[in-house]
Amino acid sequence: MQSSPWITGDDPSIAGAHQASLLTRSIWAVRKRFWNAIATLKFRHNKPVAVPVPRGDRRLNPVILADQFPGIPVSNILVADRVPADEASPVVDGFYRLQVALYRLFPPMQRGLPPIDADPRRALDEAYTLAHRRLFPAPLLPEEYRRQVDLGHIAVAGPYAFYLERAPEGGFQWDLRKLGRYEHHEGLRSLGVRVLFEVDDRARRLRATRIECELGVAVPGDERWELAQKMALCAVTTHLSLVRHFNWIHLAAGGPLAIATRNDLPPDHPLRRLLWPHVHHTQLSNRVITLGQMAKGGDFETTFSFTHRGMCQLYEETYAEYDAIVIDPVREAERRGLLDAGFDTPTLANRIAHFELMCRHAERYLHVYYDSDRQLQEDVSFQAWLEEWDRLVPNGVRKLLPDEITIDSAARLFGAIIYLVTVEHEVVGTGLWNYQPWTHVQPVRIYRNGQREPLDVYQRLINANYNLNVHRTQLLTDFSYLALDPRGAEAFRQFRADLLALQSKLEKEPAAYWKVHPTILEANINA
Repeated sequence: MQSSPWITGDDPSIAGAHQASLLTRSIWAVRKRFWNAIATLKFRHNKPVAVPVPRGDRRLNPVILADQFPGIPVSNILVADRVPADEASPVVDGFYRLQVALYRLFPPMQRGLPPIDADPRRALDEAYTLAHRRLFPAPLLPEEYRRQVDLGHIAVAGPYAFYLERAPEGGFQWDLRKLGRYEHHEGLRSLGVRVLFEVDDRARRLRATRIECELGVAVPGDERWELAQKMALCAVTTHLSLVRHFNWIHLAAGGPLAIATRNDLPPDHPLRRLLWPHVHHTQLSNRVITLGQMAKGGDFETTFSFTHRGMCQLYEETYAEYDAIVIDPVREAERRGLLDAGFDTPTLANRIAHFELMCRHAERYLHVYYDSDRQLQEDVSFQAWLEEWDRLVPNGVRKLLPDEITIDSAARLFGAIIYLVTVEHEVVGTGLWNYQPWTHVQPVRIYRNGQREPLDVYQRLINANYNLNVHRTQLLTDFSYLALDPRGAEAFRQFRADLLALQSKLEKEPAAYWKVHPTILEANINA
């Protein structure tokens, strides 16, 4: 029977090590209890934000992230210079500042800890305590993780369906090779990985045929294949959490959207009212997440593979690469070659069903307030809003619209915005709850010596994902009170009715943890 990593032998030379082990264990017990109390305290006291009727306020000015957060040396990301008055919360801001100070005084990390238990359920039970479970259910193991890993299935049915694209040499790929150029912690493997897939036409499915990584080239059946698959899943879950979620949704698109909406659409403008449930509280949310996760010693650096310097470089470069087409799932799927590609894409179908409903809502709403395309085109506030958002987003958003804007094309843009902050944010945030904790399938770090994640790294992964599940304002909230008149109120109510109809339809389909349902969607990206 293998001994516990905490237990040592009886000879005198080992006795000192045993005492040191006991001391390490005692300190870790105190540290773990303290930081778990912080996590559960945040969860318990986070309440859904009531979206108020908008009112006027002074302009928000975009500034460089490094100027707002001197300890985070990222020089090209733009953030708001302040939190608006109707979002400001000295208690929340003060709490997160205290939390960051505690990273230095009594950090959640402790050197020299043993790895988590080899049994994934025991590892989870150790990290996810009764105090956690009283507030939120424990993660569940997805069906596809209970059997031999099938990357071809995961690539089209799961949270990582964003990454599939046509490969230059034919077939399809996950191409995450760029992750290999960022500095990672000592003792970890590089995350520069590419997976190649071929199409099984008869079965209408994908099959992973080759993985290129620092191990060399791995193919099914060879001794490197299992480790190579874990490296691929580690790379894709890392990119989803750091880049696709916080960098692209919160920083590249969501923050600028909220700035432009406040600056350029007056409080009584119909488009301000349409967007308001989906942008309110964005600046406070972005501020506290940046403080808690991107700071030195924050969640991102201590949980994932990259050093703080490597993480900051990753954020700078991927921010500059952002392409707003990702907020339109149909156009993005077309660009990646997934439409009518000869295999089933159930995750994409689920997302498109929500996207089309959101576009119909925006179209119905726009027709209430605009009698013609020309009237929309001549709306000075709309044009100013579009111009500022286009200017603030890296590489712009104007590409999402034709040269001559119509009500229909604008409706698609507004539908995409609602999709961005609800569906896509769900998939890359709380949608990982039943996936990321199972590190025996998809490690959050890959150690060269083959060890599992240390106790502190895994505990922090669990607590970070746990706090993504705090209760937020739901998309199914009746926002008709925000409308300017009865016709606008009816448009909001019809949107809610459509969401409930989609929910009823989806409930008749086979269940899967990766599926998005209207009942789980939040109205915004607020924390």
